[in-house]
Formats: sequence, structure tokens, C-alpha cells
Amino acid sequence: MNTSTVSRLTLALAFGATLSACSSTPPDQQPSQQTAPGTSARPVLTAGEAKNFVVDNYFSSLTPGAQAWKPYAIRIPAQANFVVGPAGTPGVTHTTIQAAVDAAINKHSSERQYIAVMPGEYEGTVFVPAASGSVTIYGTGEKALDVKISLAVDSEMDSASWRRLVNPSGKYMPGKPAWYMFDNCQSKRNAAVGVMCSAVFWSQNNGLQLQNLTIQNALGDSVDAGNHQAVAFRSDGDKVQLNNVNILGRQNTFFVTNSGVDNTLRTDRQTRTLVTNSYVEGDVDMVAGRGAVVFDNTQFQVVNSRTQQEAYVFAPATLSSVNFGFLAINSRFNAAGDGVAQLGRSLDVDGNTNGQVVIRDSVINEGFNLAKPWGDAAVSGRAFAGNTGATDDKGNVQRELNDARFNRMWEFNNRGVGSQVVAEPKK
Repeated sequence: MNTSTVSRLTLALAFGATLSACSSTPPDQQPSQQTAPGTSARPVLTAGEAKNFVVDNYFSSLTPGAQAWKPYAIRIPAQANFVVGPAGTPGVTHTTIQAAVDAAINKHSSERQYIAVMPGEYEGTVFVPAASGSVTIYGTGEKALDVKISLAVDSEMDSASWRRLVNPSGKYMPGKPAWYMFDNCQSKRNAAVGVMCSAVFWSQNNGLQLQNLTIQNALGDSVDAGNHQAVAFRSDGDKVQLNNVNILGRQNTFFVTNSGVDNTLRTDRQTRTLVTNSYVEGDVDMVAGRGAVVFDNTQFQVVNSRTQQEAYVFAPATLSSVNFGFLAINSRFNAAGDGVAQLGRSLDVDGNTNGQVVIRDSVINEGFNLAKPWGDAAVSGRAFAGNTGATDDKGNVQRELNDARFNRMWEFNNRGVGSQVVAEPKK
């Protein structure tokens, strides 16, 4: 099967001709019917509680007294530092994105480096290492689909097969900036490289910015729905921004972590990411990992071509000690299939995890499981339990939003047929 064609068709059907941005709340949607406290299967915030879940809080720092990150819109210069495109094209400095990234990092500049990418399909991985300066990579086409970075990478590959796929011509070599990233994965002695090494685009760059391009893990429907994680975009950096970016895959399409250069999860670091005007496609744990991520005006598309049994949009591995994980605002959730999809589940990677998600002021369409919109935790199997609290004599809902006995997955002011709160059966 041509997975690239399938994804392109899916995008075309979802957006018409292009994927530049999704609309927020369409005028034909009825007002939200979600009322607090909701149910134990679908907890709903009060207006007062919802005031806690705003961008500034998600972008606060774990360092006491430090100011919250306040990102500004990505700015594109009149002239990029580097230009990627066909050889011989006027202005082109490199023919591969990785070569341009290496050149940008090798400048050892504290100033942001800008890489413009001309329209085309760029097969292969892109690794952006940690550095003293930040990198902006942007497509110069009219729409995000005009620049596509794509490869089929499977977490179940052995290290030798992964090495041959990812580095066929020696673009990662000792002395090059991203060598430590490649070497960490090729040196694994496990039977499979695992999800941490399955990304097409992997960045550890603080301040990374991506705009107007598409990243695809093309593994697609060529494998079953078991443990075949196939990450399109992975980010370990802080203060990362994506605008008008399509992220396409199936399992673990978008993976955010707080890993350091040793490629292991941390318990003392919170990475922050802003995603605007974008599109994420997948089936199992589409957005997964550990970090604070805000999605604004983004479309989440659950596809159903690989599995009829399960589908999850969010799979946060938020540390229990951290109050803010994933936030979706002014966004749209669409799902193929008949009530199979769920909005998310906690990714219990260790005993320190209690995933945190808020979906608010968004549209949730058909295809989602109304009776059980949130799933039981991955890995641990911990049953989903929403906190409905208690109501005082004045009708006010009383509850601790980070009570460890409950899941921390909430909704507020959502619209659409998939946002309905179904009454729980009487016991």
C-alpha cells in the first residue's frame, strides 16, 4: 500500500484543497452542553476551575520565581541564513535539511539561525541537536504540504536495520553535531530500538521553531496496531514552537519528552511547546510523552485504517508533581470509525506518572466513545477515574484538581456531538 497517498487523500478530504489551518468553532455548532462536575467517566470543569488552565500556567517554569514563557509569533527574515533545495538552484546552500542543520549548529552562534526549505519531498531523518543557539526551519511553499519530510521508521526495528535505514550515506558521522543522537540509538543492544529512536524528525534544540511544512512517518498501515510506535516528530527541547505544520503517522505521531542528551526521561525538567494552526493525524496515542504542550487552533484527525479496536488522541506521561501537561484550545477533534476513538489515556511509564490533559473551547465531532471518552492508563492498566467532587449547600463544586486518587483529564465548554456528557447508570 502506498501510505503516502493514503495520508494525502485523508488530508484532502479533511481540509479540501489545503491544510493551512483549521477553523475554530463553526457557526453552525450549538452552544456547549457540558456542565460541571460532569461524570466520573467524563469530568467537566466549572468556569472558576477552568481559569487555572490557561496558556501562562502551562508555560510557567519549574524554577521558583522564574517568569512564564510568553512566546511571540514566528518571524521569518527577508533572507535566511541557509536555503535547502535542488542543486544548482540560485540561492541554494544545501541540498538536504540535515546538512543545513549541521551548518547552522557549527556556526556556534547564540543568534537564531534560519533555514528556508524549498518545495519538495525530503526523504530521510532530520536530527537537530542541543546547542547554544536556536534554529528556525520553514517551508517556502504556499502551503504546508509543499515541503514534506518523510521516512518509514518502526520502533520494532533492530539497531542494525535502523542504522542502515537512517544513515545510508554517512550523513551522521563522528564530529558532526547530531552524531551523539544517532550514536545513542545505533548503540542499543536491545532487540529493538524502541519508541525513543523511532522519530523521523527529532530535536533536542531549545527554542526550535518549525513553520509551513509536513513531517510524516510513512510506516502507516504496513504494520498491525501492536507495539509499532512510529514517531513523526519528537521534541526534547524547551520553548519550542510549531505553526502551520502537518504531523502525520499512526502510533505516537507527536512525541514530546523532557529527555537530556543521554536520551532518558527526567524527573527534574519540564519542556514547553506551543503548536498553532496545525494538523495531527494518527490512531494510537497520537500525542504522547512528558512535557507541557499547548495546541491552539489545531485539528486532530483519528484515522481508522489500521485498527478497529482502539484509538487515543492524547497519552500524557505528566509527572504527578507537575500540574500542567497537555492543553487543547480552539481546536477540532475528528474520528473515523463507529465510537472506537477515545480522547486520551494516561501513559503510566513509571510510578511518578499521572497524565494531565485539558480540552476546552473546542469542537469534538462524531466517532468518539460517548460512554467512555477517556481510556484506562497504558502500561499500568489503571482504570480511568474522574473526580466529580462534592457539591456544597450553595451548589458549588468542591474538589482538588490534582487529587492523586483520580485521573487529571478534564473538559470545559466543548461543542459537537462527540462532547455530550452521558449520564452514568444508577448503581
